[in-house]
Amino acid sequence: MKCNLVCLLMALSGAVSAQTQTTDPTVDLRLNNLNNPSSGPLIFRVDSRYEGQHGSPYLLPDWTKGQVSLRDGRQYKDVPLKFDAYRQALILLRPKSGNDSIIIDRQTIARFLLINPDGQPYLFSRYPTAKLSDEEVRDGFFLILYEGKTALLKRIAKVFKSADYKGGYSANIRYDSFSDAISYYILKPDQTLTKIKLSKKAMLDAMIDKEAALKPFIDQQKLSFKTEEDAITLVKQYDSL
Repeated sequence: MKCNLVCLLMALSGAVSAQTQTTDPTVDLRLNNLNNPSSGPLIFRVDSRYEGQHGSPYLLPDWTKGQVSLRDGRQYKDVPLKFDAYRQALILLRPKSGNDSIIIDRQTIARFLLINPDGQPYLFSRYPTAKLSDEEVRDGFFLILYEGKTALLKRIAKVFKSADYKGGYSANIRYDSFSDAISYYILKPDQTLTKIKLSKKAMLDAMIDKEAALKPFIDQQKLSFKTEEDAITLVKQYDSL
């Protein structure tokens, strides 16, 4: 009786061992490495030098209540939004659907408004019919600094840079990073979209048709264009002439 029991246990043990070998290739690989010293040990190395990610792809880091106006006339108010400046994508949070989020089709958006916790508004718009050779820029979003007959626009984008710390010629930068890429544009009534710098010369070149009247105004107002407010002041004056 005891012999039969021992034989039965040995048989079951062999069956389990055989099943493990045939269904778990990880075990086989581990055993093969241990049994064959020439193949080397199974070692996983973790590079602890990586420092993670600096910066964010988003204009504002947290979900912000805002408004969205679609090109077909529909409007959504008081909805949680995030603007991904890296992908130029507007993301909508859907709390009633388990807090999942969706990217709103950019082509359907006319404008959207974000308001930060301090109450500062950010009104963005798209200008798909603007006359600009750079299709990627034209297809994105622009923050409206001033809008009259002429508009002063700010493009807020993000640039991603990968960590670079491996190899003999690395820059020893141990983190991925997102950084701001800011540019300014003037949109005229004929839909000409011109990239500018916030400088006296660049702005006068963009509004050269009224340069003679704008030059003395700049001097009178002592505009240095070190701030966006100076640029807004000049574009307002351009519209008034």
